[in-house]
Amino acid sequence: MRRRLTLQLGLLPGWLAAAPAEPLLLRSAAQAGFAHKYNPGAPGPQGFCIDYIQALKRVDAGLDFSGLQQMLPTPRIEQDLAAGRIDVFFAMLRTPEREALYRFVDSPRLYAIHHQVAVLTSDAQAEQVRGFADLRALRGEGRVLTTKGSGYADFLRGEAGLDVDDGATSLEQNLRKLLSGRARFLYDSESLLQRTIQAMDLQAQVRILPTVFRRQDLLLAYTPGLPAQRLARVVAAMQALEANGGAARLRAAYGLR
Repeated sequence: MRRRLTLQLGLLPGWLAAAPAEPLLLRSAAQAGFAHKYNPGAPGPQGFCIDYIQALKRVDAGLDFSGLQQMLPTPRIEQDLAAGRIDVFFAMLRTPEREALYRFVDSPRLYAIHHQVAVLTSDAQAEQVRGFADLRALRGEGRVLTTKGSGYADFLRGEAGLDVDDGATSLEQNLRKLLSGRARFLYDSESLLQRTIQAMDLQAQVRILPTVFRRQDLLLAYTPGLPAQRLARVVAAMQALEANGGAARLRAAYGLR
């Protein structure tokens, strides 16, 4: 089934250019707590995913998405995808737990992230941490903060021997916990760590270690019951946006890779 779908999708950019723009409305949602992805209605940038979706609609004039003014926490988005209350969601990390609930489109990706850790600038010994083995070796002095319900939390839980604290629901909360000494490391994507540290004016107090623990793509997620033709139409628009350079320009504008 996956091979047949891949073959069909490979033919779609040409079909998209020739086909009339028949209306297609798909249900989606905006992700709360990730302003660099979803920031609808707020001053300044609307978020990479909002701008990406608007670019898709310019590629395919009949394509539209509802629910983008609805800010939902990640666990609710996952539940709605699994139950078929949401058709598609843009920019989700793939994990085994999520794959058991809903599906992912392998290509094209929306953007890639590098998993890194932030520490206090006063922590001179933190430079010695160059991988998970070093974190495990620290035992009681190596507690790692990450955000509740995120793909990072799922991933770290799968790394045996780590002391993980995912009690906070936002990166801002975790940065305050780091500053208060409740943990030594904060694990998230390099781009989001950098952006949030700057937004909170913490450059003098918090720094990001150079070690990359993992590289991961953020993908289009979709509900298992979504008809193949509807999914194919979205992927065709995504492929066309890659081909015309629009996706790369958006990634560059948001400092993403």
